[in-house]
Amino acid sequence: MHIALPTFPTLPLAQLADVTRRRLLGLGAALALPGCAWQSSLQDAPPVTLPGTRQLDLRAPGMPGPGAPERVHRIMVAVPPAPPPPQGYPVLYLLDGNLLFTPTAQLMRNRFARGPSVPTQGAVVVGLGYADSAVLDLSARSYDYTPPAPGPATDERGRAEGGADHFLDFIDQQVRPLVEASWPIDRARQTFFGHSYGGLCVLHALLTRPGGFQRYVAASPSIWWRDGFVLQALPGFVDHAARQPADAPALQLLLTQGEREARPAKQTTAPAPSSDPARDAIRRQRQNAPGIPALMEGLRGAPGLALRYASFPGADHGSAMLPAAQQALAMAIED
Repeated sequence: MHIALPTFPTLPLAQLADVTRRRLLGLGAALALPGCAWQSSLQDAPPVTLPGTRQLDLRAPGMPGPGAPERVHRIMVAVPPAPPPPQGYPVLYLLDGNLLFTPTAQLMRNRFARGPSVPTQGAVVVGLGYADSAVLDLSARSYDYTPPAPGPATDERGRAEGGADHFLDFIDQQVRPLVEASWPIDRARQTFFGHSYGGLCVLHALLTRPGGFQRYVAASPSIWWRDGFVLQALPGFVDHAARQPADAPALQLLLTQGEREARPAKQTTAPAPSSDPARDAIRRQRQNAPGIPALMEGLRGAPGLALRYASFPGADHGSAMLPAAQQALAMAIED
């Protein structure tokens, strides 16, 4: 059987071009009229919001120095779009919240994308950030994420360091009680995640305050800081672990880094000094200080610690951050 297709009148090429030109001119005129108000209204529209999230600003003591003002920490929280399990929601606390909260919270929500017909679990994601517009507050994190250590109180750029214990006290005494009073929380599934200096802070928390969390994720941790100072806490941690009862809950530590961090490109000659002496000093520390292998070797004798390591193919220090956040979320949700 043949289907007869309708026929349409044809126009000479010149006439067709003229019709097309008139239509395009008419379209341009229409876009220039008030009917194009969509452009200005979109520019004036409210910002994008992430469903199921909250934020609250909390004050904390400022960095050391005469007349140092209080600092304002921004606490960002994402709650799973599902009822809590009987034991409560697990929680993922993540550092550098201004940078990492939004993608990590969305990763958590993505787990529920196929609807209630597909059972899944989520975690409360708590981003620990600062009440400013900077993606990274370098001065604040230099103080909050570094352990107290002998020597200079500032880094090569004059930024205060050594405030990690004060910051961890702030989390324990203000942030965690607030979260646990707001939602049903599983206190046996608490995960602490940080990248770079944040990873250094996570290791300091594990080694000097074991049991504050049950799960720790140190992504590309700055073990090189102060020539590997954080490793000095290893003997005390191993001794503490050996004295725990046999039925004590195991702690978990996940160490991650990019493949290009684990195997940096070989240099046949010493790098030439740059115009930034502070950067050169940090680079020398990174080259000469111990790293993840030394940490893992020191932890192998610690009973009651489940140690894992992940390397991300092709990733460097910066691009290894988001895969690590995804791993941290999965670890937080594990039973």
